[in-house]
Amino acid sequence: MLHIDRRAAFAGIGMLAVAALSAIATPHRHLAAELAPLDLEGNIPRRLGDWKVDLSIVPVLPSADVQQRLDQLYNTVFSRTYVDSRGNRIMFLIAYGTDQADRMTLAHLPEGCYSSQGFQVWPTSVATIRSEGRALEVRRLRTRKGLRVEPVTYWTTVGDRAFIDELGRRMARARYALKGIVPDGMLVRVSSIDEHEAEAFERQSDFISALFSGLPAATRVRLFGLPS
Repeated sequence: MLHIDRRAAFAGIGMLAVAALSAIATPHRHLAAELAPLDLEGNIPRRLGDWKVDLSIVPVLPSADVQQRLDQLYNTVFSRTYVDSRGNRIMFLIAYGTDQADRMTLAHLPEGCYSSQGFQVWPTSVATIRSEGRALEVRRLRTRKGLRVEPVTYWTTVGDRAFIDELGRRMARARYALKGIVPDGMLVRVSSIDEHEAEAFERQSDFISALFSGLPAATRVRLFGLPS
């Protein structure tokens, strides 16, 4: 009888341990609720170095199916068009979501989003942009739809870190989950309509560097993450 009771006790302890680990790993606190509200309109300058908001451009709304997917994943979608003194234009978009526990999939990234809108999308490349001693890795895409050639640069964040790969995002979500936290996150996308892709990517890098330098410190962390 004592042997049976011991086995039952050990089984009970094991079940409690599993339950405790499950409780720890199940997110129940939202990181976004513990952070200051993200005021993109107010905190992203309308002038960034040589770039300023182009008031002559009316933002083009995404198609209904793309908008539906954005609404499912993100709480806020912020977009502007900037122009420099030479007339080059940059389309800038931030899609922010308070719940990034396990939602940012390939379908929601530019590779999937552009493909779903009928663009051809070529394999991505990785580049490093440096600004004020900080190195930011970004992912670059070549996209085309008919005569429209649109080079794209983007990165994502999960909580206070920036990532360009799914493994990094998954590991970040897991680290937050072990703390019982649901992280927020965003997609930051910069693009331009330009058939000269090498020059377009250089201008996009210039814009991203100006963005980094022009942001308030707290907003910079939200968009670019903390240094690795």
